[in-house]
Amino acid sequence: MRDDRSNPQFPRCSRTVPGELALGVRGAVISEVCRALVLMLILGGGACAAKTGAPAHSAPPTAATDPPPAADSTVAGVWEGTSTSNCESDPSDPGRCNAQQKITLTMFQQGNSITGFYKCAYGNQVCRHLNETGTIRDGKLKHTRLMFRVMLEDGSMCLFTGRPAANEFEGGYECLQGGGIIEQGIFQTRRTY
Repeated sequence: MRDDRSNPQFPRCSRTVPGELALGVRGAVISEVCRALVLMLILGGGACAAKTGAPAHSAPPTAATDPPPAADSTVAGVWEGTSTSNCESDPSDPGRCNAQQKITLTMFQQGNSITGFYKCAYGNQVCRHLNETGTIRDGKLKHTRLMFRVMLEDGSMCLFTGRPAANEFEGGYECLQGGGIIEQGIFQTRRTY
């Protein structure tokens, strides 16, 4: 059997005092890397816990496989603009054709996950079903596309999808209630803070 201590790629360690090792420069670097990895595993949980069968306390696997957002792709902030319902298909309320509201999206970002708050104010019509506030949930920033769900006071929800660029964010939305689409449209916002 070959003794790996004679192989130059492995650091040689000798005990100087009980519990301490005297390492060469290469060994000290390896030791620091090992400490950092152990610390990451303790604080982060996920990767090794999932492989060993231990319960993982990190994000769901899909979040772990999403690429990190680019350095300039932060969407955190306050976005103000308008939403305009369209007249396509068969809207549940034909009187809301081209209804425009002032909207404010306050978004918080942690990695690819987006949360926050939604506000609606009178434009050329009142907010749909007088829903003036909502909560942004399940937001995901994937590459350059942002998708999130706004949960409204009456139990309905609206799905917003768009591509933020610099300080502008526009796209489409679709509101659902009771399993059906009740409104669709477009939105345009600009980051103000």
